[in-house]
Amino acid sequence: MYLAAWIAMRMGFASPSTSMVTVIVLMNRQSGMVLAKSFYRALGTIVGSIAAVTITALFPQQPVLFLLALSLWVGMCAGGALAFRNFRSYGFVLSGYTVAIIALPAVNTPMHVFDLAIARLTEVLLGIAVSAVVFDVVFPVRLRNSLRTTATTLMDSFLDFVRDGTRGTIPRAQIEQAHLRFVRQSMALEDLRASVVFEDPEARVRSRRMRLLNQRFMAASTRFQSLHHLMNRLQQRDRDDPVFAALLQLYRPLGDALAERAAGADYAQLSERLEAVFEAQPARATALRASLAAPLLDDFDTGASLLRRLTGELRDLTHTAAALQQPGVSAPLRRANEQIRFHYATDRVAVAVTVARSFLVTFVLGLAWMQSGWTSGAGAMANVIAFTAILASGANAHIAAAQTTKGIFLGLLSAFLCFTLVLPRIDSFGMLVLGSAPFFMVAVYLSTRPTLFGLSLGMCLGSVVGLGLGLAPNLDTSSFINGAVALGIGALLAMLAFQLIPSVIGTPGQRRRLLIELRRQVTLAARAPLSGLAPRFESVSRDLFLQVVNHTQQGSDESRTLLAWALSVHETGRTLIELRHDSIDAAVPPAIEAHIDAAVAAIGRLYDHLSPADHDAALAHLDAALNQTLIEGAVPPSLQPVREHLHLLRSALRDADSVLAGAAGRAPAPEPARATS
Repeated sequence: MYLAAWIAMRMGFASPSTSMVTVIVLMNRQSGMVLAKSFYRALGTIVGSIAAVTITALFPQQPVLFLLALSLWVGMCAGGALAFRNFRSYGFVLSGYTVAIIALPAVNTPMHVFDLAIARLTEVLLGIAVSAVVFDVVFPVRLRNSLRTTATTLMDSFLDFVRDGTRGTIPRAQIEQAHLRFVRQSMALEDLRASVVFEDPEARVRSRRMRLLNQRFMAASTRFQSLHHLMNRLQQRDRDDPVFAALLQLYRPLGDALAERAAGADYAQLSERLEAVFEAQPARATALRASLAAPLLDDFDTGASLLRRLTGELRDLTHTAAALQQPGVSAPLRRANEQIRFHYATDRVAVAVTVARSFLVTFVLGLAWMQSGWTSGAGAMANVIAFTAILASGANAHIAAAQTTKGIFLGLLSAFLCFTLVLPRIDSFGMLVLGSAPFFMVAVYLSTRPTLFGLSLGMCLGSVVGLGLGLAPNLDTSSFINGAVALGIGALLAMLAFQLIPSVIGTPGQRRRLLIELRRQVTLAARAPLSGLAPRFESVSRDLFLQVVNHTQQGSDESRTLLAWALSVHETGRTLIELRHDSIDAAVPPAIEAHIDAAVAAIGRLYDHLSPADHDAALAHLDAALNQTLIEGAVPPSLQPVREHLHLLRSALRDADSVLAGAAGRAPAPEPARATS
């Protein structure tokens, strides 16, 4: 921070405190986080500077139109910050309040806006450059180590869970908790991947493969859930079910292969063992199938198909992990499309509320400022806009705003003490550092406590902005008080804005909307174009699930219901996508295709509306399609995958213990007893 101030002073910048604030905002223990924030802060500042000059040039003599355009820009940027994730939202935040910081002081002197934009841009870029050098070169703490640890933990815990699953059924509650753990690890892995690319050239080269690893993990975890839901249903129907026993025998070689693996072992060898298991499964399945009666074959074929697909996905997953363990990037991976994207979900209502709040706060307070004639009002307005933009995406924005406001006033008090006791006695930059450092150290130390981060940020901003270091010491008390009042009023008005128009993030209403959107992912799986649909479905559904579960009390009825819905959505949606793919590949006859299309559409409507009529219609069309896949008492090989998907969907819809059955007002009767010999 002091290095940035010293360089700014040596270069003759008018406001070294801007560079100091930039360093404070960017500071993080991890180098990759600093570089990621630096990139988007620079991008946001550049875009905001261009927008400020453009808006001022369009409305130089029309203050109301100028304020309207400014408010629209700030509102749209606040909405964009909420709609986008990771540090991309940070770029929107910066582009929003940078316009206010540059354009508002120039409202009466528009000819100075370009000079203000250049000054702001150079001071911010200096702070970014200093932060990048210090955190990445002088004191590097590489994020790639955290990424490697997260990926290894994810792989090891999942493979161990699959290995344990080969011993029999897994209680539904245990699957739900494991699913929650894996989703959190998966989303954390994607967030780390998006940041580590800024600090490590090799990570940038491997970024697509890391994303592919995550995508393959999500696919394998969904398949594992489907398989064990089927096995649980089989055992619940009959504890001595011969199909369950046969599937357990077929499952055992996979468990043996995974049992040989020690944590952190060579994934290349494990991939080869899984390839051997995959190749041997058809022969083992044929032998076990021969011992079963005809009425049992659909259940067995469906389970055997799920197990074979799971084995193939685990093979591909470990193959990708093995490739990531090798230096550099080798030849293209087998069976891999590395051009994939990770999609996020957005609550449009929350975005709309954020846009409206930012627009109204900017426009109404701007009109009040223009009517008041307050000379420091531009600073207060800029502070209001900055605080509302920064805090808008938080779940408890009103609490964060209150905590930050407290920090602002504590920081202003600290700055006043420094202003009156230290500044009059210094005669060099070294003395400035020695005299002011104690006032900043407490605030910086508090930033290491996550629960006090808002207070720390406010104290840092209050101290640095309140002190307002320039090229020469400014000992004008009235100037200090005017600036402090503007900063304090800006913080208070921002806090008031969040009290009057509270954030909807994490509220019961938003949780209900996101749960509805989660169920609608099944509708998406039933209707959307198939190109890229599977990875989009996997990532969006998990993102929606995590957004809701992060705001529910762990172990509550709401949390358990959400977990049940997430598992149901993943199983059904993935099966629908594969059914649609395999139906096209098999070129099914028109009569069967009509029933499949009707069943898929009914299932999509069922998850959207939870209608008993759609539940009954889906079962009826599934039964009709299953009957027509039998031709002269046998299933043609080309239709076998289609029949397996249809049977799995019917089994899921007839599951009386599923969350869908209760929500749709249906408790399907058990399937008729089957002959076993």
